[in-house]
Amino acid sequence: MDTKASNPARVRGASVRERVTNALRADIITGVFVPGQRLSEAELCSHLDASRTPVREALRQLEAERLVEVRPNRGPIVVKLGPEEAERIYDVRELIEPEVVRLFALAATGEQLEQMDEALVEFEQASSEGLNPAQLILATTTFYEVMFQGCTNDILADILRGLLARVNLLRSRSMSRPGRPKESLKEMRDILSCIRARDVPGAQQAAITHIRNARAQARAAMPAPTAP
Repeated sequence: MDTKASNPARVRGASVRERVTNALRADIITGVFVPGQRLSEAELCSHLDASRTPVREALRQLEAERLVEVRPNRGPIVVKLGPEEAERIYDVRELIEPEVVRLFALAATGEQLEQMDEALVEFEQASSEGLNPAQLILATTTFYEVMFQGCTNDILADILRGLLARVNLLRSRSMSRPGRPKESLKEMRDILSCIRARDVPGAQQAAITHIRNARAQARAAMPAPTAP
């Protein structure tokens, strides 16, 4: 017997935790809460319409994702993702994602390609309807998650999933640059077009181009260093 399914209270509790975690993560990524800002549990309970237990669980999860940092005598704060860490994240992406693309291009099904195409349609709608950052990031995440699931190497996919929250934080910055959503859409369509054609080298190069352009835009969007 599935004890989780037979216990409605546990199912409801899990859904509340997930809702609160997803909402708080999105608020951090899209700038509702800014880097260095202290996160008051009481204020979060009001903001997220939740009790302290799921809020605390959400904070622990986002601490594990390195979006939140708990400091002595200050409590949880939004992390400041600096230029050095951002560069290291893009380095890892450039090393791993081309291999994920290669594996996926060799094994992709028609259904998976259709899911990626649908994600890009949603991305285009989000970029043309008042530039909705949360929807842009959701569509991009969906596009990549299809590749992760179909790349036939769970270890590589899990490494990239472990970076997802911080990658999305960087995406939010780069997407704020004028013209970047349109460029990003074209780059992802190039990746998908090459995968459809089973052009593995072309798909890998398109992925590298996308990562390098995103790196440049995120770098340009970084706040200027403060004077000592």
